[in-house]
Amino acid sequence: MTKGFIGSYTKKDGKGIYQFNLDEDKGVIETLETGYEINASTYLAQYEDMLIAITKNDERAGLATFKINDEGVLEKTGEALESFKGSGCYVSVSPDGQYVFEAVYGDGIARIYELDAQNHQIKKLIKEVYHEYDHGPNVDRQEQSHVHYMDVTPEQKYVVAVDLGADLLVTYHYGKKGLEVAHRTSLEPGDGPRHIEYHQNGQYAYVVNELSNTVVVMAYEDGRFNAIERHLTIPEDFLHPTKLAAVHLSKDQKYLYISNRGHDSIAIFKVLDNGRHLELVDIVSTQGEFPRDFNISESDRYLVVAHQEGDSRVSVFERDIENGTLTLRDQSQVAPEGVCVQFIK
Repeated sequence: MTKGFIGSYTKKDGKGIYQFNLDEDKGVIETLETGYEINASTYLAQYEDMLIAITKNDERAGLATFKINDEGVLEKTGEALESFKGSGCYVSVSPDGQYVFEAVYGDGIARIYELDAQNHQIKKLIKEVYHEYDHGPNVDRQEQSHVHYMDVTPEQKYVVAVDLGADLLVTYHYGKKGLEVAHRTSLEPGDGPRHIEYHQNGQYAYVVNELSNTVVVMAYEDGRFNAIERHLTIPEDFLHPTKLAAVHLSKDQKYLYISNRGHDSIAIFKVLDNGRHLELVDIVSTQGEFPRDFNISESDRYLVVAHQEGDSRVSVFERDIENGTLTLRDQSQVAPEGVCVQFIK
């Protein structure tokens, strides 16, 4: 069995963190159950046998930490609810296990924490940086800075904060003293950048834009990004409200997948020229409402989609390794308000 977790909102029926078992021989999720009831666990990150989840209570926001035991069950080890303002939307861990990064959408905050991985706990919040950049032209979504992603660059020298409200990628030096701006990269006005996925060669980044429903291939070097080409992730004739969500590369780096909420689909792109170019293969319905996140199994054979809205059925697609296409295999399980999918590594 392949084990994984799904994080959720807890505004309606969501319980927090779900755990599931994917039978890759049958292509079905055999079991899906509540792994740990916790408030607003909208994004999860792993480091070795540790799971970190965004959470909040009535007064404070921050992170909860867990140990993943040998059976894949969560054992809570602590909380770091150190801020009075701003619940996160994305969390990641530096590859050396020393730091945790949290992106706070609503208040436009970039956070860095010191991690005690050995004891499965966060030592302290090192610094909060408030983004106060000129905002983009979208009056509904870009009234101020909104940090939607923070993660390290391929060479692990920097961490990049993606600011949806300001159409910016902000590259930071990071360490025990906190965060220091190294570079800034502007995107097209109104793009609303959301996440980044890097090619394993470290030379190219795929920046996905929530508001323009586009993916931009960018050359990456030493903290700087330069646009090469851009592609729509929805059909050109689709005129209804929709916004881009998650992005993931297949493990073999041959295909890029991007989810669209509203069009309720996943766009499939073939990766060409060692990562420099993309070519649209297909746009496939996820058979559910509002596919905020998905992920690809370590075997590269299956793609699992969580749906935030509707009946929140979890869609399991089998991947064709050769041509990247997706075939729906299972929708037997439900994860209410599911918004983050992570396989246990």
